[in-house]
Amino acid sequence: MIDKNKAIEAIYAAIDELNAQLPADQHLQKSADTNLTGEKSPLDSLGLINLLVAIEQEISKLHGKDVQLLDENLLGEEGGPYRTVETLADYTAQSA
Repeated sequence: MIDKNKAIEAIYAAIDELNAQLPADQHLQKSADTNLTGEKSPLDSLGLINLLVAIEQEISKLHGKDVQLLDENLLGEEGGPYRTVETLADYTAQSA
């Protein structure tokens, strides 16, 4: 387990990495309430998966912990942990 601030640090680093690959109109904001799924999100399903993999790599690189965030059962869950940066940070902190 890592604290939430370290999870957010890894998520923001992964967002920077992902934004470097996306057109400017699809960039994710580094904010706790940024939507990662649903109609208000600029990400499609592949973009979300790429973000989750990048976060896993950042957690490993920054904190030396292996974590698996991608869970197929959670992908379609509207109130799930992938909804916003904040909910993902909580899930990441608990998973690491």
